[in-house]
Amino acid sequence: MFLTTPSNRHPIKSALAGHGCDVWTQISLTMNFPWYCLTSSYVHGMDAGLEQTRLLSDPVQVGELLGAVQDDIQVDQPLLVSPPRLNGTRNWQMEPLSEVWRGRPSENGFFIYVYVLNDGRRYISSPDSLDERTLQDLKQIIHFCPRDGIDLGGVNRPTRDGYLDRAPESCSAGA
Repeated sequence: MFLTTPSNRHPIKSALAGHGCDVWTQISLTMNFPWYCLTSSYVHGMDAGLEQTRLLSDPVQVGELLGAVQDDIQVDQPLLVSPPRLNGTRNWQMEPLSEVWRGRPSENGFFIYVYVLNDGRRYISSPDSLDERTLQDLKQIIHFCPRDGIDLGGVNRPTRDGYLDRAPESCSAGA
């Protein structure tokens, strides 16, 4: 989750942002959980390239946003920003994300997320060592396959069920 205070509100840029919108100069991460950076481009011809970057704290938000993409918007790449305890390094990492799965270690357990990166590496959000094959009610909530170029011909069209559905034959680790 992200936190900010009224003192971090930029008065001039907020006034220019329009009714109901504010621009913030600083946010804080309230917990050392993964978060997501999603860049999209508004496509009005091949050279348009107006970009917008969103910072999201919940993988379900990412799936909903990918599922709501319109024909004139191209999602460039969702990125997973992971803390050291998740990625096994000493630093936060920002890496291209292709899938997120959600399941439970038991019937009454809390949700565990499995993050699949473009290169095929997998991170599991469990505080304990856990084999993802033991998760119950496993459901894919994000599926994204990067592609070179813009394809608005229908193959890359979003579905309405919460994730971006791309042709599976075009998806492979490191693609």
